[in-house]
Amino acid sequence: MRPSRRVLTAGLCLAVTALTLTTTRATRPADAAPRAAAPTTLVALGDSWAAGTAAGGAPLVDPAGADGTSCRRTVASYPARTGPRLAPGAWTSRACASTSGGPDTQFTALTPAVTRVTITVGADASGLGALAGACAAGGTPAATAGRCDAAAARTDRALAALGPALDSSFADIRRRAPGARLVLTTYPRLTEGLSCAAGAADPGAARRLDDTVTRLDGILTDRARAAGVTVVDVRRAFVAHSSCARQPWITPFAGTDPLRTGAPTAAGQTVIANAVDAATAQPTATGPRPTIAASLPLPLPLLRDAPGRLLAPLFPG
Repeated sequence: MRPSRRVLTAGLCLAVTALTLTTTRATRPADAAPRAAAPTTLVALGDSWAAGTAAGGAPLVDPAGADGTSCRRTVASYPARTGPRLAPGAWTSRACASTSGGPDTQFTALTPAVTRVTITVGADASGLGALAGACAAGGTPAATAGRCDAAAARTDRALAALGPALDSSFADIRRRAPGARLVLTTYPRLTEGLSCAAGAADPGAARRLDDTVTRLDGILTDRARAAGVTVVDVRRAFVAHSSCARQPWITPFAGTDPLRTGAPTAAGQTVIANAVDAATAQPTATGPRPTIAASLPLPLPLLRDAPGRLLAPLFPG
């Protein structure tokens, strides 16, 4: 008995379906493989200010899988705000709070694929937090003045070594990420000349702190511009929000942890993030970058062992 036309048609459909499924499975092996991670295009470098150590919040875990616990990176830091906006899923923060010496490992995140690097550095290396704590209100005027003078002398020696260390660091960053745009932030005045229970002990100590920040910012700005680095000056944004203001964006000076002393609060980190966003959104200037003299930079380990050495690594690991 010959099969009916309906049976033949059904059998043909089943055969075609089976062939289609077999072909689809054979030509889609990549579906089962995990997708490769997107290359990192934005890297944040720096000290406790960039890590957001004083701002509070949970430890930062960025898309690169880096846990910021050991370096005291927090979700309140400005890189944790700018990264998702400027490079979603392709950013990492290597900023690290520093209290002692150690190898420079932040730069290992830099590759030729990186297109933007943010930098906030100089406060930890110069001992700015320790200076703020030494000049804080509390104790007798004579004792406070003695502590403030001694800390200021240490900071002065560190600032003297900062310029060559910056030159060496900028050159190293350029070598590792030759096509990246470098963006460096300054530091705001901590007191704006005011003294109070949460800030400087007296107007003289306040002026000393602000003068130190002004010198630090001057060194950062001069060396950055010489290296073709974009400078984001945050000082104007912090006006009327220093340590003794009604709405301070700077943490109190009293305390045992210099990395949480005289540093940005969560609100201050937001202000820095907005300034960095605005600067990096602007087109990069065309033309050749200024060249740093090859004879000027010195290896960072030599700088740390030299007279007036830095109090901490410039880029701690």
